[in-house]
Amino acid sequence: MTQQASAKLLAIVQERRQIQLEELLSYLPEFTWNQVFSLVDELSRRELISLRRRGFEYELRASSLSM
Repeated sequence: MTQQASAKLLAIVQERRQIQLEELLSYLPEFTWNQVFSLVDELSRRELISLRRRGFEYELRASSLSM
């Protein structure tokens, strides 16, 4: 994945402050589900975003480190 894709995803999460993973997919139509999930995995491992399960959905939040 490119740095540009990571920056775009991170900007969306920072702007929204929190967003459901399914909703995030609608903001990134040029990427497949697997590509988005790979980016989410990478950014969460780097602690730039946090991924939390809420029932049957996953929620992303911007980390205080990335702001």
